[in-house]
Amino acid sequence: MKLNDALEIISNSVSNILATERIALTEISGRILAEDIYSDMNFPSFDKSAMDGYAIKKGEIKLNLRVVEFIPAGKVPEIEVVNACCSKIMTGAMIPKGADMVVKVEDVERNGDFIKVIRPSGKNNILLEGEDIKKGDLILSKGRKLNSVHAGLLASVGAVAPLVYKKPLLSIISTGSELVSPDKTPGPSQIRNSNSSQLQVLAMESGTEVIEATQVDDDEQRIFNMVESALAKSDIIVLTGGASVGDLDFTSRVFDGLKAATHFTRLAIQPGKPVLFATIGNKYLFGLSGNPVSSFVQFQLLLKPLIAGLIGNKEADRTIKLPLSEEKTRKKAERQLFFPVIINDNMEVQAVEYHGSAHLNSYQSANAMACFPIGVKILKKGDIVDVRPL
Repeated sequence: MKLNDALEIISNSVSNILATERIALTEISGRILAEDIYSDMNFPSFDKSAMDGYAIKKGEIKLNLRVVEFIPAGKVPEIEVVNACCSKIMTGAMIPKGADMVVKVEDVERNGDFIKVIRPSGKNNILLEGEDIKKGDLILSKGRKLNSVHAGLLASVGAVAPLVYKKPLLSIISTGSELVSPDKTPGPSQIRNSNSSQLQVLAMESGTEVIEATQVDDDEQRIFNMVESALAKSDIIVLTGGASVGDLDFTSRVFDGLKAATHFTRLAIQPGKPVLFATIGNKYLFGLSGNPVSSFVQFQLLLKPLIAGLIGNKEADRTIKLPLSEEKTRKKAERQLFFPVIINDNMEVQAVEYHGSAHLNSYQSANAMACFPIGVKILKKGDIVDVRPL
């Protein structure tokens, strides 16, 4: 099956966005907004000075003007600017009545209580009420992924408890009798379980809450029991290892035993061809490769779109098109090949040394992955390629 067909299946399987909750502003990083936010006031909320200077009547700019008041930010002006008077004013302070211009302090010569404008300018240097945002304007749309800038914006309109989508609950089950936990020294024929740690961080970065990450030997009944238990408390269950067709690859049989609807078991991608996707009601099950690079690519391509759909993230598709910095070739072209790259300062794609699906270290210097389309064996320098920033 081609990747686009698999993504359509995944998209169609998301019948409902998850429930919502209100959270504190300090907790919004990475969360998806579940409501439109409108301004409850004008911005600026009053006419204010754009700089330090003197508030005057524009028509009196050639006169000697008497300073009648000092207006710092936060003070309400008390004296109207009339009859050859002016007020000294600070940046952000409210413009007094009668004034329609602020002259920069460096453009003024002061003598006691009087000033003379020595360098007239055509600029008013006044920020008018509502010129940035008007009361009732939409400032943040539903589906926006929130960050620190949004926190300041939400605070400015009093939205101190924004409504966001709840995080999907995700369980990870690593299968394989050869696995030991990362804090253990592998024995003969054993390897550390790097997959689980990698997937936990990927899942959290994508907007889920990882509620468990367990490890189990190649035992079909034990795997079945763990998946069945995870189904009772998780929205998404991810198995690693056992996605192929070997004697100890049990994922497909476990999904069948749970009466899950399996939608695909193979994709025309490299790495990561063996990959299972199944559903049970509104639960989503994935069987990913036991190879860390393959599972990394599979998560990027398949789980990220699913998670984005569940949490209403409208900004999740970050595929961009950029030119290749140098020629790249391959021998076979039956599958889409995804390979690690660096987006350089010239906004070109530079391929990272990559030895195949076992070469996890290749991604440590990459900031994106690019795609070799099906049927293409040579990408020439300057060719435009699809790129997914990581």
